[in-house]
Amino acid sequence: MVFLSPLLTRTAVLGCFLTTAAAIQAQPADSQQLTTFFKQHCLECHGAKDPQAKVALHELKAKPTSAVELALWKRVLGQLESGHMPPDDAPQPTTQQRKGAIVALDAGLEQVGIVREGNEVDHDALFSDSSSRQTAVKSVATPSRLWRLSQPAYENLLRDNFRGQRSASRVRAPWEMIPDPKTGFSDIASTHRIGEAELEHHLRNVVPIVRDAMVNKTQPTELVALTKAGKATNDEQIAAAVTVVFQRVLKREPSPAEQSRYSGFIRKNLDASDAKVAIEQLYLAALLHPESLYRVEAAQGQKQLTPHHLARAIAYTLTDQSPDKELLAAAAENRFNTPEEVQAEVLRILRDPETSKLRVLRFFQEYFGYTTAPDVFKDAPTLQAAKVVEDAKYSRKETEWAEAAYTFVRDADWLILNIVERDRDVLRELLTTRDTFTLTKSERGPRPLVASEVQNAKRKYRENDTTRGFFRGIPVELRIYELDELAIRRDAWAPDRRYPMPAGHRAGILTHPAWLIAQSDNFDNSPIHRGKWIRERLLGEKLPEIPITVDAQLPDEPHHTLRERMRVTRETYCWKCHVQMDPLGLPFEMFDHFGRYREMELDKPVDAGGQLQGTGDPRLDGPVKNAVELIERLADSERVEQVFVRHCFRYFIGRNETLADGPALVAAHRAYQESDGSLRALLTSLLSSPAFLERVVEPGFKQP
Repeated sequence: MVFLSPLLTRTAVLGCFLTTAAAIQAQPADSQQLTTFFKQHCLECHGAKDPQAKVALHELKAKPTSAVELALWKRVLGQLESGHMPPDDAPQPTTQQRKGAIVALDAGLEQVGIVREGNEVDHDALFSDSSSRQTAVKSVATPSRLWRLSQPAYENLLRDNFRGQRSASRVRAPWEMIPDPKTGFSDIASTHRIGEAELEHHLRNVVPIVRDAMVNKTQPTELVALTKAGKATNDEQIAAAVTVVFQRVLKREPSPAEQSRYSGFIRKNLDASDAKVAIEQLYLAALLHPESLYRVEAAQGQKQLTPHHLARAIAYTLTDQSPDKELLAAAAENRFNTPEEVQAEVLRILRDPETSKLRVLRFFQEYFGYTTAPDVFKDAPTLQAAKVVEDAKYSRKETEWAEAAYTFVRDADWLILNIVERDRDVLRELLTTRDTFTLTKSERGPRPLVASEVQNAKRKYRENDTTRGFFRGIPVELRIYELDELAIRRDAWAPDRRYPMPAGHRAGILTHPAWLIAQSDNFDNSPIHRGKWIRERLLGEKLPEIPITVDAQLPDEPHHTLRERMRVTRETYCWKCHVQMDPLGLPFEMFDHFGRYREMELDKPVDAGGQLQGTGDPRLDGPVKNAVELIERLADSERVEQVFVRHCFRYFIGRNETLADGPALVAAHRAYQESDGSLRALLTSLLSSPAFLERVVEPGFKQP
């Protein structure tokens, strides 16, 4: 059989590490800058004599030779970036001095192969067309890689290739997609590998499928011929059998090397057993081919992906499906030679109303993180005290609330799909719309509807009066949305219609109950997590992890508001981090932890004031009176648009961005702006950039 050798990751440069000292020798100006900086701001506490926290920096210019010294460099860089050092009671460097030291340290890391990525990359440098560091970059191609299929892609591949077989329709992927801590997304190329347990599960999936295929009355003629000939099968018949199985399972012709290898495999099985066993083993071998488990993305010649692999990359990036007939034809006819030819196929898929948009939706689900709302437990006493679920029996309150939370998620799904379909000012609409959908229980399926099903749903609701059952079933949602039930009845409610919520109370996904509930806990809001989300997902900044010495608990004071209890985060030791989060999260106190708008908390007027500061955009900074004002100001920011482009890059390219990807990000942002905020234009730009089209082979990569 054909088995997959695990893909080796990038070679880690840890031993014999040439740190900033080597970089300083090559860059005298940076050497003097760092020497001066450390003398002025570091060595008094971290010198040779009794260094604080046992961190000595007086020998930083010596050549390190171990991973311990590498960790020290990274720690110094992190402390400077976070602002934790120098301490508040010490002389502070100017913003320019601090940034200069960070750039010099960063340059030293890059020279020895340590590439910073994601939110670690300086935003201004990333989006600067004239950046000298960008223009010096020789390549922006992505390393060759094997990217494990997502759960839906794996299941769809087997179901589509063996359509009509019950065994194929019931398969489940052998793995779960766990969010990558570096990017925040679950389907990232470098995160997942297939181990022995997953491979065994895969075999349990495919063996029944192959056996069902063997008893199918409509066997391909090539396999029928092999069965009849048995041990007398000639080479031409064997080659035809290999080709037809490849076409069915992998959607392509076998290469000459594959044809030879798989033909020899059939011949050995024919000699040892019979034709039935040989065909079964051929199917199993094809289903164990790397392309049945991975997106194979290796360079052809200099950099270009093979047409077939590029067709698969486009399909799986946008749809979680194998390439359709048009993509396969483009690959077979070698119509992927220019970015413009790739753009045409990408736009065709994005514009096709019959193409599933679930993978695009999953980007927004993971970006906003609202799908975890049903997992946030609210117990019956809490629900009863808050009078959220008034009509259910005490024992049913938790179940009723979980159903309501699930409905909020589906409503948000439909709202996002609607905005994506309109494709105009997509990010701004997502952040500022006052509208929502309200779905019936019959529409709370495991996934939102694709375009053709939406049309059927519209027709069904025009022909049948379903409003009575709708309003009898979900009173919780209407109360939390503050929608007028009688007005909705009068206006003939429909599942494809957006309803406006009260002005000044809501603004986009961040004030949607699904997001608010997901960003809460059992008994309270979570302004720290909300502020962290905004700082990282909208402003593109990196926040340090919670120190292990910190007891991250608020005082248990039920007669004080949450803002009052958060006074502990303003202590000097905590505030350096919390100043970046709390003022961004506290404006959402205008909602309770059920997502309801409120003006009072514990009989006190709600203080929803906050502050935008240190955003990197002076036009953003300043006080805000509530979450709606905060969001509207962020929605007007070009920086927030650019950070959104960075997250699109991570999800659809499958890795973190580095400084070398600056030109691709600048081009994608320009395409988004020039198209009046079109997500299609943004994705078309990204998927026709070298980061998507080209691959380079790094040490340790083995072509399957």
